[in-house]
Amino acid sequence: MKRREFLYGAAATTMGIASGKAQGESIAVELAASYAGWPEVPLDFVGLSYESGQLYNADFFAPGNDALIKVFRELTPNGVLRLGGHLSNITPWEGAGSNDPKQLRGVRHGIEDYWEWPLVVPSVQKNKRGMITRAALRNLRGFLDAVNWRLMYGLNFASGSAERAADEAAAVHDIMGDRLIAFVIGNEPDGFREDPFFRDKDYGVTQYIAEWETWVKTIRARVPQAQFAGPDIDGQVNTWVLEFARRTRGVPMLLTSHYYGMGPASAPGMTADRLLAKATPKLDAEIAAVHAAQAAAGGTPYRMDEGNSCFGGGKAGVSDTYASTLWAADYMLRAACAGFAGVNLHGGGTGIYTPVESSAESGAKPRPVYFGMQLAQRFAGSRVAPCKLKTTANITAYQGVKQGRTMLAVVNKGASSVDISLPKPLHGAKSWEIRGPALDAKSGISFQSTRSRNSTVAVRAYSAMLLESV
Repeated sequence: MKRREFLYGAAATTMGIASGKAQGESIAVELAASYAGWPEVPLDFVGLSYESGQLYNADFFAPGNDALIKVFRELTPNGVLRLGGHLSNITPWEGAGSNDPKQLRGVRHGIEDYWEWPLVVPSVQKNKRGMITRAALRNLRGFLDAVNWRLMYGLNFASGSAERAADEAAAVHDIMGDRLIAFVIGNEPDGFREDPFFRDKDYGVTQYIAEWETWVKTIRARVPQAQFAGPDIDGQVNTWVLEFARRTRGVPMLLTSHYYGMGPASAPGMTADRLLAKATPKLDAEIAAVHAAQAAAGGTPYRMDEGNSCFGGGKAGVSDTYASTLWAADYMLRAACAGFAGVNLHGGGTGIYTPVESSAESGAKPRPVYFGMQLAQRFAGSRVAPCKLKTTANITAYQGVKQGRTMLAVVNKGASSVDISLPKPLHGAKSWEIRGPALDAKSGISFQSTRSRNSTVAVRAYSAMLLESV
């Protein structure tokens, strides 16, 4: 049984989408008197995660891909692109190690077994025997310059070698320059024991750390300035990330792991109601484990560098609908309040949960989750904290302070509208609203400015609103 399936699948229950209407409740919002101690949201907090196999098409992340450049810029002017994912476990490199028997077997292994191919563009889906090339890396640098984003680059740890990684890392470092944040050694190595092609059934964090240290040493022999992040596991923060933080303290400049709101996608109980539930015990536990790992590492920052609404590719009818918009806005603001250095939501190609669709029909089309990310992005550069609301409604609120301006985001995940009584600093504030026609809608979703508000604002059922003092 898969780890995520064991942890979360057993708890799945079948719940339908709420559709009833109810009388709106009136809630007063009180602003905190001081923001001392609130975490500051980095300017590059918002990011996207793609499969490394996307580099097989050298013209995708390229300075000539105007459609994709436009969508990236409109998401955030200072983002982080993470390349990794399950395909990074089998992607070959044109340099050293290109003829390594294990790497060649890895290519065949991935072609036969991996469901992640829909997360790359159709041209790559048709050519699964591609290769990462220096030409693709040079185009990637041009793309990053065009959108003003930086890069986290995953290395093939599953079927590659330390020598191959050093050669690839040297090319990436030389081409990317200051656009490169860090290398990540391996994608979800805590799952390698489930695939005998990668490691044996007894493989665990101790073995991983020993290999990781060897790889770091080998790579730094070629690239002395190389920076690293990790361990990039699929959710076992309280075990793998904690132990990694303790034993590699001072070496990685960033701790990373993955987070999916629910799953597996194959379970019938993975519904919109479950995704938007008021209680978040899974996320609460994740945040507590992250803080413990950071403490063990001596304060190393943490970034959730791969995740989305539902693991296993996303739940059709939920992960590709308006429900995911509200989930993304709420989750990312919660992560910001927890002090995360950033969040990279995973996707690409025509995948169910992708924030940006790239298909034969559209080079770059925002999907529902994208609009929730846009709202969260407005808090970049602010200090942020959750608001305590006296209500039983399924609603959350987040207060921010940026350049002397007060910000307030309200996410209504419930079936009833809510009237919010605003404090004085937000009377007549500028406002933006996320709106969609229905929870299961796949189009007609928007995040746009609305008219100025006075002392009270109505937050519609299943909507979100952002206010900013003038």
